[in-house]
Amino acid sequence: MFERLLDTVESSLVLCAPFIGPGPCRLVEERIRQRNRLDSVDLRIVTDLSRDNLLSGATDVASLLRLSETIAGTKVRFLPSLHAKVYIADDRCAVITSSNLTDNGMFRNFEYGVSLDEPSAVAKVRADVLRYSELGSPIDGEQLRAFARITDDLCSLSREIQRSANRRVRQEFERRVAAADIEIVRARAAGRTAHSIFADTIVHLLRGGPLRTADLNLRIQQIHPDLCDDSVDRVIDGQHFGKKWKHGVRTAQVYLRRGGRIERIGDRWRLVT
Repeated sequence: MFERLLDTVESSLVLCAPFIGPGPCRLVEERIRQRNRLDSVDLRIVTDLSRDNLLSGATDVASLLRLSETIAGTKVRFLPSLHAKVYIADDRCAVITSSNLTDNGMFRNFEYGVSLDEPSAVAKVRADVLRYSELGSPIDGEQLRAFARITDDLCSLSREIQRSANRRVRQEFERRVAAADIEIVRARAAGRTAHSIFADTIVHLLRGGPLRTADLNLRIQQIHPDLCDDSVDRVIDGQHFGKKWKHGVRTAQVYLRRGGRIERIGDRWRLVT
């Protein structure tokens, strides 16, 4: 099903999956190359580049880097808590499936999915996925290369820990993990303030209907677990990410209300129409 979808691509391809492996990335590159579309296809990739996904190998950042270097129009967005697996070719075909874009998901596991080819339905799926992807952060080639270096470094040190009980090695691993977390959160912030990120998320959530502040907080933390970590207070480029995240949400609510975009009726926030 996925290979048939690739064979229909003319100008646009959307790949949305939390885990992405080398085999499917090579397949995408091969099929786009065969169609002489390397310089013309708009490739949008939405995935979860969280540290644990990179270290476990669930997502192969080196393969994403190769795709971005090979297909000129590649744009990658990093969205934690992503679970959807959706693949879309132009307005021709959308596949919604249980399968991640990994070797197991595409070539080995028993998976299930549906393929849509009605243009208006495909367009609706595409719009939904791209709108949700805006809650994530753009990741450029330089950042992908940094993520690849971080992954190689930590995986190498992890193997050393497994071979040795040396306490110094473990402490060095923990130090580098902490440094990696800061770099990953910095990339996630993409130069934006926490309350700016939360403002976009609030608008997205309120499109579904009015919500209380407690419900907004819960859903924002589910969407941005790395930026809403109650166990740590990271200060990155002068911005707080972590324990003080609810202050950022309140600032976002005030900003949106003053701008006339949201209002509070009783105990619930809603979009101003």
